[in-house]
Amino acid sequence: MLHRGYAPKATTKLVGDRYQLTARERLALTHAAWCGDVCRRRPLTPGQMRGKQLYIDGFNLLILLETALSGSVFIWGKDGLLRDVADIHSTYRIRTQTRRAIELVAEAIGELGIVWGRWLFDRPVYNSGRVAALVNAITGEREALMGAETAVVVDGLLKRCPNPIFSADSPVLDSGVAWFDLEGYIVSRKIPRARIVTLG
Repeated sequence: MLHRGYAPKATTKLVGDRYQLTARERLALTHAAWCGDVCRRRPLTPGQMRGKQLYIDGFNLLILLETALSGSVFIWGKDGLLRDVADIHSTYRIRTQTRRAIELVAEAIGELGIVWGRWLFDRPVYNSGRVAALVNAITGEREALMGAETAVVVDGLLKRCPNPIFSADSPVLDSGVAWFDLEGYIVSRKIPRARIVTLG
């Protein structure tokens, strides 16, 4: 239905109602099935990231890595990206896995030869300032080449970004930006016990 032009929200409601899916099941189905233009554009390789800056969808990456570290389920999307089913919109709470997730990103940035990783957190989300401060504190401790800040509309900045970005948000990736699957790089190399479910 998605490839025949039906709107994603309407499609999810129609299929979800037909099979009496819960809200979490509908979200998992949407994350697994949606595949826009990003399916036709391959991400940059690890080798291509050397010497580049990377703009990071902060909450998107952090929640994904926390999911992997906690042993919760990932959905393997049709576009090749891993997605969680947390569905966090306006509230975020720092968890026991948060620090380790940030440290893994710092390690990956060093390994990849990225000159700067710029974390962007949505300012309207509760605790955005606090988590950005935590990223910056860990950056100082590890002398990592990254930093964090908040922005009113992170998606809008990423869609217009001249540098490579990381996001698992399909509308952002469909905007045509260059992207690198930082989450996939970290999970495949550093979190081998991540629970990944494929719905296809």
